[in-house]
Amino acid sequence: MCRLRRNGPLIVASYHNTRVFTDNGAMPAHSLREIEDTLRHADPQKRHQTLRAVADLFLSTAPSLDETHVEVFDTVFETLLEDPNRSGLSELSERMAPIENAPRRLVKKLASDGDILVAGPVLAQSPRLSADDLCEIALTKGNAHMLAMSTRKDLTEPVTDILVHKGDQQVARSVADNRGARLSAKGLDKLVERAESDQSISASLSARPEIEPELLKTAFSRAATRAELTTKAVAAAMRLAISLKQTNGLHDEQISAFAENGEYENLVAGLAVRANLKYEVIDNLMRSDKIAGVVLVCKSVGTPWNAAEAILRLALKRHHNITGVEIGNARRDFLDLARATAERIVRFWQLRQSVSPANA
Repeated sequence: MCRLRRNGPLIVASYHNTRVFTDNGAMPAHSLREIEDTLRHADPQKRHQTLRAVADLFLSTAPSLDETHVEVFDTVFETLLEDPNRSGLSELSERMAPIENAPRRLVKKLASDGDILVAGPVLAQSPRLSADDLCEIALTKGNAHMLAMSTRKDLTEPVTDILVHKGDQQVARSVADNRGARLSAKGLDKLVERAESDQSISASLSARPEIEPELLKTAFSRAATRAELTTKAVAAAMRLAISLKQTNGLHDEQISAFAENGEYENLVAGLAVRANLKYEVIDNLMRSDKIAGVVLVCKSVGTPWNAAEAILRLALKRHHNITGVEIGNARRDFLDLARATAERIVRFWQLRQSVSPANA
């Protein structure tokens, strides 16, 4: 059984009579090896009990620990978290989130976890996560992780730039409403662009005292100009796609060329015309942090994998919403997916868009 106690000013923890801390706070290498060997053979319940006991010990002594002692705890947690059994991780995250000197590697591991119930508490609160940590996680995780970090009391401009460009509308609203989130000129421009179709973002920006009214007015003016140019570019791209389909069928080589040359509007319009979907539908799929929709459309219209990969890479370059690793993994899904299945799903989307209010 794991016994953990505090003995006067000295911290003592034992596991089957193995001392974790010596009287000066150092951890003998052989002790850690013995703990690791014991834990490898412990049942899940025993490991969970040990994890909670070590957390209890850390939290009860945290205010008096220097970084050397915290590093020792970090090593112990690292050993405990090697277990594939994930019992207790969300509880551990909640308990560690507000602690000023929580073990750094532990916090980073919890914040990077794919389960938002584990990652969320530390992403929202932990002072041990650096701006670089947050940027890395924002770039590699989805909207749930970005939404959690968007509520932090203090967010630097590099972080908010990623959140407002990569995150969905809910993330953008949260950043706009967070007075502790500092905005770069680029980030403000992006939020203003999103505010055109979102009154909540517009109201939040207008209420931020650090944004000069004249600056906000200028940003809205730039956004309106960009929106007008985008509308014209989309209309021209749709005319081109329809013309190409009528003349040469809008073949795969043309779609690939659009993707490889970075011609975003032409690519989206081309896929929309080939799939008989609206431009906005394809655009939303390209902006999503889930690649399944783009994969489905490409498969349904018979696009080969090399063209589909080029399309996904343009989405990554344009929106930073997916990762290169995800694109690599998508190849298997693309090849395994039956075209008939993809066609059925796209036909459903076609039906749904035909009865939407916009077409009523």
